[in-house]
Amino acid sequence: RLPLLTSCRAMRVLLLLLLCRVSAFYERGSEVLNLKTSSDLEKVEKSKFLWIVELYREGCGYCQQLTPEYEKAAQKLSKMVRVAAVDVEKFGAVAGQLQSTYNFQVKGVPTIIMLKPKSKTNAKKERIDYNGQRTARDISKFAVNLMPDFSQRVTAASFHVFESAENMPKAVFFTEKAGTPALIKALSTKYADRMKIGVVDKTDSVLAKMFEVDKFPAVYVIPNGTTIETQAPVKFTKTVGFMPLDMFLMDYALPKASSSKAKTTTPTPTSAKKVKQPQEKIKIQGADLSKLSVKQLRGVLARWEDDCRGCAEKKDFLDRIEQLRAEFGDRDDGASDKPTKESSGTGGYKSENNDFKDTGSCSASADGSSAELDKAKQEIARLTTENEELKAELAKLKRTEL
Repeated sequence: RLPLLTSCRAMRVLLLLLLCRVSAFYERGSEVLNLKTSSDLEKVEKSKFLWIVELYREGCGYCQQLTPEYEKAAQKLSKMVRVAAVDVEKFGAVAGQLQSTYNFQVKGVPTIIMLKPKSKTNAKKERIDYNGQRTARDISKFAVNLMPDFSQRVTAASFHVFESAENMPKAVFFTEKAGTPALIKALSTKYADRMKIGVVDKTDSVLAKMFEVDKFPAVYVIPNGTTIETQAPVKFTKTVGFMPLDMFLMDYALPKASSSKAKTTTPTPTSAKKVKQPQEKIKIQGADLSKLSVKQLRGVLARWEDDCRGCAEKKDFLDRIEQLRAEFGDRDDGASDKPTKESSGTGGYKSENNDFKDTGSCSASADGSSAELDKAKQEIARLTTENEELKAELAKLKRTEL
C-alpha cells in the first residue's frame, strides 16, 4: 500500500505544480503589455500604432492554450504593432472601461480585438474583432493587414514629384516584395509627420541605377534640403531590422513637434552658478533604465560616444541604448574601444520576412482563483514533505524485509 500511496501523492503534487506553472500570464520581460490602469488605456487611444488586445482570465484553459501563441505573435510583431492583454477578473474596471470605450461586450474568454489608429473619418480607434485561428501566424498576418501605411509607391516617373514635395527629409526603400512589408508600414507610422517614405519595386531598374543599388532590400535617406543631384543619398549599411532602421531614420527625421509651450527660464547670475559635479557612472547591467531621467540616459549613451541625434522622447533614448547594448555590450567596465557612426556590425538583428478557427472559450469570471492558487502552493509544500517521509519509511521497510 505504501508504494501506491506514494505514487498517488506524487501525482497530486505534479498536478498542483502544473496548475501553478500555467497560472502566470505575461510576466515582466514579456513582449505583451498588461493593461492594469486607466492611464494604460489612454496610451492605447493616443498611440499612432495598431493595437492587439486580448481579454483573458487566469484559470481558463483556453486562455492558457493561447498564451504561448500570443507571446510568439507579440515577438514577431515587436516594435511594429503594440500587443497587450487585460485580466478581466483582476482588472475588471479596466476591462469594463475598454468595453465601454470601444462598444463591445465580452461573453467569453479569451477574446481578441484589434484597435486601428484614428483617421480623418474616425475620431477614436476603430475596433475589429478577431475570430480567426488562435495561432501566432494567423494573428500576426491578420494584424499586418490592418497596420496603417503612410508610405507611397515611387517609380522613375514619379520620383521627381516625390523628391520635391514638402520640405522634409525622404527615405527610399527598395524592396523585392509586392506589398508593403510590415517593417516599412511601422516606420512610416512612426515618422508620418517627420519624414516622407517611398517604396520602390526591385524591377525599377532606372531608380536602382540612380541610387547605385547593389542588393535588395536597400534603404537610402535624402537629407532635408538636398536632392540626389546636390548630395549623394545616405545609404543604410547594417542588417535590416526595425531597431537599426529606426535609429538610422531618427538621425535624419524632423524633430517632433512639441505639444507644450516652451518653458521660459530666468538667467542665473554668474556668481550664483553652481560648480558642475562629475556624474557617477551608472551601472546598466540589470538596472531598470526606464527609471532614469533623460539627462541620465544621455550620460549612459556617452559611453558609446552617441548623442542620439534625433531622439525626442525618453523612449527614443531607451531604444537607442537597447540597440547599442546589443551591438557593443553594456560597457560597464569602462572599455576604451568606442564605436563610431561608421561602425558596420550586424547589431545582432536578423532580417525578417514580414509578409507572413479555433473555437472554445471560458466564462469571463471565476470565484476565488487567487485563494485557490495560495491553497495549492500550501498543499504542494505539505505533500512534498509528506511524500519524502513516506519514501523514507518505504525504504526502511524494504531493508527490514531483506
